[in-house]
Amino acid sequence: MKKIIFGAILGLFSLNAMAEGEFMKVSPEKVLTEDNQRCYQIRRGYSRKDKTPWEPFCGGFRNFYYESGYEYTMHVEKYDPSLDTIVVIKTIGRDNSEVYFKQLEMRKKAAENRAAKTAAESKK
Repeated sequence: MKKIIFGAILGLFSLNAMAEGEFMKVSPEKVLTEDNQRCYQIRRGYSRKDKTPWEPFCGGFRNFYYESGYEYTMHVEKYDPSLDTIVVIKTIGRDNSEVYFKQLEMRKKAAENRAAKTAAESKK
């Protein structure tokens, strides 16, 4: 009985700690901005159904290692766009779903097809 009560109390403390920050996603690819900087793409929120637009973030992260090709979900301290550092409390997940790789492959094929079409038209 003591273990159950102790576990419940610990659970409440961890829920309270999670409530202090917010969730954020980091895109698998960086983007090139108008001033030629390679920036992260971030989206606030946790749900996959959330259609909030990606926004560029040219700062850095603390307590987080980024590897391109993976979408990250993380719990961060309150995000302030005016600051250049996001403090990561915990990385929740790293998704390298096949959907991303299929989309990347489709983009490459489309670019190859456009290049081949342009080359064929320039020969005419």
